[in-house]
Amino acid sequence: MGLSLLSRFIGLAGAIALAACVQNGESFSSGPPSDFIVVSDFVVPQGAVRLDPSFGFSLYRGEPGVPAERRAASIGRAVGFLVTDTIVDRLRALGYDAVSTSNPSPTGSGHRALIISGTFRTIDEGERRHPLEARSAVVANVAIKAELPSGAVQPVQSFAVDSHTVPQARADNGATKRETGVDADATNVGVEIARVVGEVARRNNWVPAKR
Repeated sequence: MGLSLLSRFIGLAGAIALAACVQNGESFSSGPPSDFIVVSDFVVPQGAVRLDPSFGFSLYRGEPGVPAERRAASIGRAVGFLVTDTIVDRLRALGYDAVSTSNPSPTGSGHRALIISGTFRTIDEGERRHPLEARSAVVANVAIKAELPSGAVQPVQSFAVDSHTVPQARADNGATKRETGVDADATNVGVEIARVVGEVARRNNWVPAKR
């Protein structure tokens, strides 16, 4: 897909400040202000990707097309990149120091940080040959956690995001006209996740970075 992970941040150096927290979105006790958020790569379980059945053929007669497993892995990586990249971009637009990491469990930094992770339940390409009936979709389970200086990780909030149920006003503010199908779904899911994370940060007096 031509997408490289080399350009993405993989460290947690400089992560600072988050106090003890509780589950279900309740406020956690205030501590030193923090402006740091880490977005971990989302997990793509086997079987989560549904390929467009009308694609995958070879342009050369008599030669096999791209194997389904390779297509599914490529689609999963591309959607994962779009979701995490959108989350980071949106949080930065709100003023927070947000980075992405390929580490599925970014702990042990010796600092306190807000960590966003997730697992895709569904990545459905739909049918791109029938744009009006594409029915593409991206559904993800998301977790917001707090890493404490001791290395302990505490849950803050868990929620699910479905591209089919993202409010239209938010969707309109997400994907551009150049993005269609599952790409648009991934972007809109990222926008919604960033919105929730931003609300958690605001509710708990998260301090944006000083520019």
